[in-house]
Amino acid sequence: MTRQVVTTLPNGYWEGGALWREARLREPTGNDHIFLMEECAELLPVHWATELLARCVVNLGPKQATRDAVRSLTIGDREALLLQLRRLMLGDRLACVISCPGCKEKLDLEIVITDILQPATTNMDQEHELTIERESGESTTVRFRLPEGIDQETVASLALTDVEAAADLLLRRCILSVSNGGEVTDELPASLRERLAARMSELDSQAEISVIANCDACGGSFSLIFDATTFFLQELEAQFQRLYREVHLLAFHYHWGLADILNLSGSGRRKFLELLDRELSREMVQ
Repeated sequence: MTRQVVTTLPNGYWEGGALWREARLREPTGNDHIFLMEECAELLPVHWATELLARCVVNLGPKQATRDAVRSLTIGDREALLLQLRRLMLGDRLACVISCPGCKEKLDLEIVITDILQPATTNMDQEHELTIERESGESTTVRFRLPEGIDQETVASLALTDVEAAADLLLRRCILSVSNGGEVTDELPASLRERLAARMSELDSQAEISVIANCDACGGSFSLIFDATTFFLQELEAQFQRLYREVHLLAFHYHWGLADILNLSGSGRRKFLELLDRELSREMVQ
């Protein structure tokens, strides 16, 4: 009893020069939950996300998804897939607790996943160009690709100690060539680096989602970046102990084997638990 859904990737999966926009996902099972919480407990969030996607993305286009395939997806596509998996497992609404940067008041914020999922882009290119004119009259052109999961994985450890260096390395990994006045060069001016990062954000808008929040205490408004990986990881950590209780109740009352119960999705377990709760409540009344 594991639900599946077909979704459209914002950017798409490239293989052999062909672009595929459809992805098929299955809802995480109890086995997935245990693996992600126990076997992957020491992983950095980006590596944890890869493990989740590698288990629960069934197909990319017409082909079976692999770990290398989900690592090659753009950051925005991976964020979109994580949000879709969260919808399958726990629903469309995200309950967040945040702090107002002005008055430090704790705020409850509800985010609806359908509101932050971005539509598929109309861009069908795997490589992109950005050209700027310099004061000398010459132009600098950069050919680049969008950052992928494998790029995030490569810089993740560095980002723990030096965020700026990690961002620079991520950017340079995505540069295919730089030409200055028609001559190929390794130099990337600081002004072009900023423009390039901004252009990447425009092309992959799902990669960094900003949410506007309002503080009733001080009347201020502010924006924050929503990180699907971190949020989903924290939710699964909070629910992990509940998983063992659910397995115990189903095994005790239905006499099912452990493997059968753990192959159920979270929503599947909850349906049987709700039936069990109603049945036990009826027996107590009688």
